[in-house]
Amino acid sequence: MPLYYFDTIAASGLIRDTIGVNYPDDGTARREAIAALPNIAADELPDGDHRIFSVIVRDADQRTIYIADLTLTGRWLR
Repeated sequence: MPLYYFDTIAASGLIRDTIGVNYPDDGTARREAIAALPNIAADELPDGDHRIFSVIVRDADQRTIYIADLTLTGRWLR
């Protein structure tokens, strides 16, 4: 099974994955990256009304193959 690395970017900065995880294919790695975003956001909140959370997927050769972003925007209405 191919090896994938999942780096994260949030308020705490870039956290590089140095271990990696094996998944059967790129599609599975993509789904795992997207699924991780709500948990990352929940761990980092509340700290501001505009935040972007990202997961960067690298392959075994360290090439970036996929990036998923989650944007949080809060606005006062009164």
